[in-house]
Amino acid sequence: MTRKFLNREVVIRTAVTADLGSMTSLLGELFSIEADFTPDVRRQRQGLATLMASNNTTLLVAATKETIIGMCTLQPLVSTAEGGTVGIIEDLVVTKMWRGKGVGGLLLNSIEEVARRQNMSRLQLLTEVDNNRAMQFYGKHRWEKLHLIAMRKQFS
Repeated sequence: MTRKFLNREVVIRTAVTADLGSMTSLLGELFSIEADFTPDVRRQRQGLATLMASNNTTLLVAATKETIIGMCTLQPLVSTAEGGTVGIIEDLVVTKMWRGKGVGGLLLNSIEEVARRQNMSRLQLLTEVDNNRAMQFYGKHRWEKLHLIAMRKQFS
């Protein structure tokens, strides 16, 4: 999918190994604004490489001719509530210079289309409840808040 933003063509495409460095940098931007995570280049690169090696995951990037400006990842999960496969959006990030211009919506719509093609009955993601921009963004794209809260237990 290609669309013009700021007189530049932005292409949404499947990520390739050569994109790992740019994607790792994007995760650094994302984790620097999230309270629960810390940027760690080695871990983020390892996580992305693991996702790329899987046949079940989808990694999309938003790219201009010059650079990767955004990314989104999708992972399947079997839901007993749904009785089938649902999807987890683990990461959706657009580099700061390109935020608010429609690239995030294009990535989100593209990953939603992938989920539909894979017959996923639902998508879910985590976002910080006090990140008003993110909450408005997802609300604009018809995502609903749940009564559930995320919890975690760290092993390492």
